Amino acid sequence: MYSIASLFEVDSQGPWNVLSSLCEVSGVTTHSIPHFSWQTAETYQIDTVRKKLSYLTESIAPFHFTTSGLGVFINHRKIIFLIIVKTRLLLEIHQTLWDEVAKYGNDSRPYYAPESWIPHISLNLNELSEENFNCCFSKLLNENLQLEFQVNKFGLIYMDENKSGIDSLFPLRGINH
Repeated sequence: MYSIASLFEVDSQGPWNVLSSLCEVSGVTTHSIPHFSWQTAETYQIDTVRKKLSYLTESIAPFHFTTSGLGVFINHRKIIFLIIVKTRLLLEIHQTLWDEVAKYGNDSRPYYAPESWIPHISLNLNELSEENFNCCFSKLLNENLQLEFQVNKFGLIYMDENKSGIDSLFPLRGINH
């Protein structure tokens, strides 16, 4: 599976490391690539998507985003996530990416479509025991989860049952007005 994602900066005193240390107490290990996804597909026409992302990131400036709380997706496992505040900028970037790149994905995930998209940062992708889930969720409920992150690059990332990684990075090179 591939995702087009915003990769955000992680520093030793930043919110991601504080959050990670809270979760690890409960047996949750946050995934190794701190990001949020704009769209996900089983596969992409990789060369075409790389070219499109390289072109699109020329006009997108680095930006900040904030989180506003905690949520849970429940399907075949429970996924704890941080809710990202939707802003006009995020919605515009998402619509542009969707319009320009989604057609090059195979088996795209429909819940990333603009009308369904819930911007979020997943804190666990692995299945948690009920005890670990409850412990982590309880700890996080007592924390201020209004966090701010900086995004300077997009990534084409991949994940399968055995590994995850970054296929390609695309620095944001637009100018803020």
